[in-house]
Amino acid sequence: MSNPDRLRNRLEALIDDAGFNRSQAAYAIGKTPSRLGDYLAGRIVPSATVLLDLEDAAEQAARRTWMRAADVVEAVAEHADTDPIAALTLLLQGRDQSLALSSTARQAIWATGSAARRLTGPWKVLTYVTLRDSTHMHQGRPVPRWLADPTPLHDSWEPLPVRDDRPVHEGLARFGIRINTRELVTA
Repeated sequence: MSNPDRLRNRLEALIDDAGFNRSQAAYAIGKTPSRLGDYLAGRIVPSATVLLDLEDAAEQAARRTWMRAADVVEAVAEHADTDPIAALTLLLQGRDQSLALSSTARQAIWATGSAARRLTGPWKVLTYVTLRDSTHMHQGRPVPRWLADPTPLHDSWEPLPVRDDRPVHEGLARFGIRINTRELVTA
């Protein structure tokens, strides 16, 4: 096997080990998807730093102790019908963890995978809006492809009792979800 073929195989293996698609891998190493494509096609030889960055990302993905977007959806789905407080707590924990991810590799890992359990109805809208808002706060971060823009609810929904003397979260209210802003604040 030639050196360019070995290099391409190594790059592809590291991308697979991290669970990345090509866009996520490019983000994790601070390159454009077209530059990564050039590396994989053998048109450009990547620096050793690119390989080291991908190795680090694959290792971080294997040792991850924080929730990816898919993990948040599964946790919310597990509790949505039986324990709304736990579902909301897990959603906010996942959101906060995503906001604390400081490296581009971890931010890219956050967007990998897909949830085995599906959310529907108001919990899907609440979860997807919350997760998408957390990524929009940091422009350029990868967003899972399955995390589509949710459709607003036809009828207003309150995951928790709403207090009229406190402000309602405006962003969620546009989607038909009424929740006091204070309920979304952690720490």
